[in-house]
Amino acid sequence: MGKNTFSRDTYEAATKRFVAAEGPATARAEQKAHETGKLNPLVDPAGYGVIRRSLPRFEKQTNGLWLLTIGTPMPIESRVDTTGSMGHNVDVALRVLPKAYELCSGVLPGYDLQIATGIFGDVCDRFVLCRPQFEMIAGKIVEQLTLMVPERNGGDRPEDPHYGIFGATYLTHTYASRIGLKGYDFTISDAPGRDLIDECQLKRIYGDEIFIKIAENGYQIDPHSLPTTIDVVQELLKRAHAFFLQVENTSDTTEFWTKVFGPERVVVLPSTELLPQVQSAIIGLTEGTLNLQDVEEFLKKNNVSDSDAKKIVRSVANIPIGAQASLPNFGKRPKKGDLFKEKTDLWPIDPIEFTTESPNKTGVPEGGPNWL
Repeated sequence: MGKNTFSRDTYEAATKRFVAAEGPATARAEQKAHETGKLNPLVDPAGYGVIRRSLPRFEKQTNGLWLLTIGTPMPIESRVDTTGSMGHNVDVALRVLPKAYELCSGVLPGYDLQIATGIFGDVCDRFVLCRPQFEMIAGKIVEQLTLMVPERNGGDRPEDPHYGIFGATYLTHTYASRIGLKGYDFTISDAPGRDLIDECQLKRIYGDEIFIKIAENGYQIDPHSLPTTIDVVQELLKRAHAFFLQVENTSDTTEFWTKVFGPERVVVLPSTELLPQVQSAIIGLTEGTLNLQDVEEFLKKNNVSDSDAKKIVRSVANIPIGAQASLPNFGKRPKKGDLFKEKTDLWPIDPIEFTTESPNKTGVPEGGPNWL
């Protein structure tokens, strides 16, 4: 699966290739969707097998083993509101993408950062959700962002990100969760959501085989007894550090999402332009690579005003700090250069199995890697 990662140069090349010369970055995709009534399969929640996967990247060695090229994959999924005044958010996400990658990778040392940034609208829209694949390089991330189709309409209030949260919960398969770690999940909006999920809308968004796909991914859900939004988020929290990032300070929005996520997981986002700074601060605190007393300086160094930095610090002070670092397998996560017997194995070969003097138990011949 390679070892390329995000860079500013590849980002610039990708924007020249995929971004429309005039109008919004998604202009060509919006025109195509208008003509066909369909999303591109790369961002269609029903496309590419429905289940989104975050997997390790390997290179096969001459001795038959598999070398981990970057590190443990760390998925970061975001779904951004594109209704009404938030309709420009794909362009914002595209503009701040390099900063997002650099800041998040800075607080996630040793991981293979894998990004899936999607958008949501309302159930009254043609397209309720655009959900991309987890990707690691600039070209693919940029391409997927330009394939989004934001409706840009006001629709109604409340809004419908809970269909995206549902997919993140039941239609996501990550290596991180298989080894007892958690990925990151962010919902970004300025409006409340809804308590209930509708079967017809699920099939409309994810396809008629959605419940077969859910079962394939290890869950059993009765279509006639669907979980509530609160139930879905509680299940999501088993495999992800999930947060709601609130763009405007409106009481009904705060009340609804506090009920759903809990007050410790609702974080102020002064502007979607500051999404990289707020996400990386949350991730750094959760991983233990940032200390709370350092967050304000970290934010200011990254173009956040004094007043916004103080708001953000007050808000993130309540999140579950160190939650990732406290997980039992945090210190055991595979690292770049680790060798696996099979690509499907959970853990690399224990170095103690190797000696430089005799064949080892895995069948690697003498003269192979020296792990002692």
